[in-house]
Amino acid sequence: MAQDEDHQIIAKIEQSLTSTPYACSSLTRLSGGTANFIYRGILQRPLEDGTKTVIIKHAEEFLASSKDFRLTAERCVIEETILNALTTLPPSTIESSIVKTPYLYHFGHATHTQILEDLPAAQDLKSFTIAHGHDFPESLARSIGRGLGEWLRAFHAWTEDDAQRGLKGKMCADRFMAELKFSVNYDILVQKLQQFPGALEASRDVFEKVREMSREEIGKSQGEGFGLIHGDFWTGNALIQSTVLDRQQQRPKPTPTLFITDWELSQCGPRALDLGQMIGELYMLKHFKNLDAGLWIIQDFIEGYRPALNVDMAFRAAIHAGVHLVAWGSSVHGWGTEEQVENLVSVGRDFVVKGWERDLAWFKKSALGCLFSDEL
Repeated sequence: MAQDEDHQIIAKIEQSLTSTPYACSSLTRLSGGTANFIYRGILQRPLEDGTKTVIIKHAEEFLASSKDFRLTAERCVIEETILNALTTLPPSTIESSIVKTPYLYHFGHATHTQILEDLPAAQDLKSFTIAHGHDFPESLARSIGRGLGEWLRAFHAWTEDDAQRGLKGKMCADRFMAELKFSVNYDILVQKLQQFPGALEASRDVFEKVREMSREEIGKSQGEGFGLIHGDFWTGNALIQSTVLDRQQQRPKPTPTLFITDWELSQCGPRALDLGQMIGELYMLKHFKNLDAGLWIIQDFIEGYRPALNVDMAFRAAIHAGVHLVAWGSSVHGWGTEEQVENLVSVGRDFVVKGWERDLAWFKKSALGCLFSDEL
């Protein structure tokens, strides 16, 4: 975006906050916002609890990263709705990690601007893992994975509470985000046949059947394994304090806090989509960067979720992980060589095909063997 346009947006935000407790003395643009404009604001006056900084998330009728990509700014109303409801979901707190959603202080409907709780020195989990590379401690990776899995299981269970019936009905009534998620995953899956015919053409029939299965699941909220989901649950939307490793020598060790952010794609559908997207992203850390932390987090992520996992959900999660690798993993610029990308597409193909065929023996010998415990 041109600098003058960015200044116009900042001016709009500052004007909208002038008469609120969230008026800021400065705004600093943060990296990582694809759909929205994200800033850290220094408050002119601390809040009653001593808070001095907030995160400001502003939506326009287009993507922050691409003005030509039109997308209704009303998407942030979805996020406001669920974030307000999520104040009743306690943080997932285990000995080694705390996982929660940021508190929504304020929402300006006229300007589509959210004021959110700030996690100091925050970095998304994907960037954090890559930055620390092979020095990433296994114990920290596993505690992060366990915390994410337990939190996701608690969130999915919370959505089924009678108290959330109204929320679920409201979220499921709007199919736009569910249809968007279907399109950018399952339509793209089939389109990738043209880009990688050597690796994928023999699987065309399965890919098309998987797409039709997913089409029938759009907006589905009833039945085991279906309900209200995050909808964009991946390492880019899990924030962690970048300083946590600097403090690992402290005794007792500090407990890392993670924020689960970006709820605009929240929708009704298969809960396995939340599992599969996270698994797919973590797998790519191992595939492209040879980072064992990706697999360690996967293993304990699944362990944290396991009490709610059944064999049908496990196969569906494996399929979606494969779809993610083919549709998204093959499109990440600069991650790896052409050969690595083609190999990833082949791995994704196998996850999709073997998941569709429910080939338990194959999966138990694969990188996703941890999905399929003997108890399933």
